[in-house]
Amino acid sequence: MDTFASTGDAKGEPVPEPLRTLFNHPDDVRVQHLPSALPGLDSLAVHFGAGTRTVPHKHEGGQHLVIVDGVGVVADDEGVHVVRTGDVVSNPPGTWHWHGAAPGTPMTHVTFESPGDFNLDVERRDWDDAYGPELGR
Repeated sequence: MDTFASTGDAKGEPVPEPLRTLFNHPDDVRVQHLPSALPGLDSLAVHFGAGTRTVPHKHEGGQHLVIVDGVGVVADDEGVHVVRTGDVVSNPPGTWHWHGAAPGTPMTHVTFESPGDFNLDVERRDWDDAYGPELGR
């Protein structure tokens, strides 16, 4: 039987303790577990408050993001990219990146990834310098 969920009215739950170090402001993030019948993949809606983002990390199995609300940023080896509702980002396995809301607006994305597959033991690179108030305008 198919299972259904919506990110439209959902507020999600507080970030679980094992994931709190993944975010610069974990109290401004809500996580909503979504159904996934795909073997080996979890699906989550992550609701970022304005200015909230992940720290740099990698997913050994890769990560697929669908922006479902707001304006956000995704940074990779090529730079910082502004993303908006309807955009899709596919992060290849084992590649450095970070993502989250733009400074002035919240953002929600749905992620598809292997459960527990994130590695925070990576360089910060330009994470502190590449995020300014002009992003997303």
